[in-house]
Amino acid sequence: MMNVFLSNITAILSIIISIATSIYTVIRDHRNDKRLEQTEKINKENQKWKKDFDLFKEDNRQKYLLIQNLLSRQQTRASIIPYFNIVLKDNRIRRDKNSLILEIGLINIGKESATNIQLSPYSSNENKLVYFKNKQEFKWQYYINEYLSQYYAFPGDEVTYKISVDLNDKEKINDFLEFKIKYSDLIGNVYEQGFKFGIHSTYQSGLEKIFYNHANSSRKPTLIQQSE
Repeated sequence: MMNVFLSNITAILSIIISIATSIYTVIRDHRNDKRLEQTEKINKENQKWKKDFDLFKEDNRQKYLLIQNLLSRQQTRASIIPYFNIVLKDNRIRRDKNSLILEIGLINIGKESATNIQLSPYSSNENKLVYFKNKQEFKWQYYINEYLSQYYAFPGDEVTYKISVDLNDKEKINDFLEFKIKYSDLIGNVYEQGFKFGIHSTYQSGLEKIFYNHANSSRKPTLIQQSE
C-alpha cells in the first residue's frame, strides 16, 4: 500500500511539475515575444527616424546648393550689370530768370553697357507723369527741362539731363529730391535704380550761392524683369 501511495504522489508531483514547467514556458515565451515585438518596433522606429533624417539632410543639402547657386548667380550678375552713380557739379547749376536749372549726371560705373535708358515715373497725377519726389513738395515743383542726353551708356559713359524749378529772385531753396531710371543690359534684363540728392542756396555778401548737398546717394540696381 505504501508503495502504491508513493507511486501516486510521485505521479502527481510529476504532473504538477510538468504543468508548472508548461506555464513557465508559456509565460517566458510570451515575455520573449513581447520583448521581440518591442525590439522590432524600436528598430522600425529607428529605421523610420533614420530614413526621415536622411531625407531631411538631403532636402537641406539641396536647399543649400540652390541658395549657393542663386547667390553665385546674384554675385555674378552684380559684378557685370550696368551700375550708375550720380554726378553733381555746382558749376552745372544756373539761373534762368525766375527758374533754377539743375544738370544731373549719371555715370555708368558697371562693367556692362546699358541700353534703353529712361526716367522712370513714380506715379501719374492729372494725366501727368510724376518723375520726382521731394521733401518740400508743397513748396517747390520740379520739371524736366531737357531729357536724357543719350539712351545708352558704355562703361564709363555719362548720361545727363536737366531739371527746372521755379525760384524767385532772392528766394532761398533747401530741398532733397529723389528720382529713378530704368534701363536694360545687353541680354535684355531690365533694371531700375533710384537716386537722391539735395540742393541748397545761401546769400553771402549779397551774392547768391547755390550748391548740391554732399549727402547724395545712388542705390543699387534692382532687377525688375529677367530676359527669357
